[in-house]
Amino acid sequence: MKIGIVNNCLRGETRVAATPDTTGKIIKDGHQVLAEHGLGILSSFTDEDYTKKGALLTDRAAVLTADIILSVVPPKKSDVHSFKKGQWLVCNLTSFDDKADMKDLVSSDIGVIDLGKMPRISRAQSMDILSSQSLIAGYKAATDALSLLKKNAPLLMTAAGNLFAAKALIIGAGVAGLQAISVLKRAGTNIIATDIRASSKIEIESVGGKFIQDFTSELSNTDIIITAAQVIGQKPPVLITKKDMQKLPPPAVLIDLAGGNIEDNLERTDIILIKDKYFERKLPFCASTFFSNNVYAFLQTFDYLKRTDSNDEIMRAVLACSDGFLTRLAP
Repeated sequence: MKIGIVNNCLRGETRVAATPDTTGKIIKDGHQVLAEHGLGILSSFTDEDYTKKGALLTDRAAVLTADIILSVVPPKKSDVHSFKKGQWLVCNLTSFDDKADMKDLVSSDIGVIDLGKMPRISRAQSMDILSSQSLIAGYKAATDALSLLKKNAPLLMTAAGNLFAAKALIIGAGVAGLQAISVLKRAGTNIIATDIRASSKIEIESVGGKFIQDFTSELSNTDIIITAAQVIGQKPPVLITKKDMQKLPPPAVLIDLAGGNIEDNLERTDIILIKDKYFERKLPFCASTFFSNNVYAFLQTFDYLKRTDSNDEIMRAVLACSDGFLTRLAP
């Protein structure tokens, strides 16, 4: 079987769907790997890294003839017209706004696996790209916030006086939020956090945060805010309004991992606001390593797509279309 790895660098993507290490594993499983030239350059993987593992470096047209095509982002319109009946595409349709028209994919009779729809069950943990990528995003958001903050993170006590620890607010205690809390806690920051889930209090406290329900009264002395509240396929809720931002102290750093939790406030030129719902792209080597391991776990679990039983709860969740039929509507 031929496995093709697509280069998405030209589309703003920094990650790869298969690293040289997972490429080697695929080849050891008895498959041939076609890798598009330059696919790993932004993730610090060279073409030589892939060829050393046994991959055949080739152009995009050849990669798109593979039996299974691996990609981080959805295909381009021009790619869809190259697909043939019987091929499989494994990618993340869910988290991208520029995905190909599902009707075109269906008409090509290609089977499409949307890893972004992986169910949150114990059996699927090794294949869960949303969790693995959120972990990277939360870590990077916390470290970036610390580097951008124009004051100390931990309490500093010297003969010259004392500098109190910075205070951070985390809104959304999912994988990204909890990872951000953990990193900021190790840096010595005082952390408050909130989430709408009833179970979040225990989770927040387990990584060193203090759970609160109403954070608005805390804004006047909050130095870092990281928001990560989002429902996949829906517009993220606005949690920090323009009015809220007026309460923040001048050195504040705000990072919006959902891309819509914080309203813009052009009047507050004295604070730093970063909106980026693909924050994991800032650590492409690490994000690619996790993503490719998730992909490989999925391929192995379903015997490289020889098993597509719709009664399997994982396959039922991730199968977007197959054999010319749309199994679910794209979000």
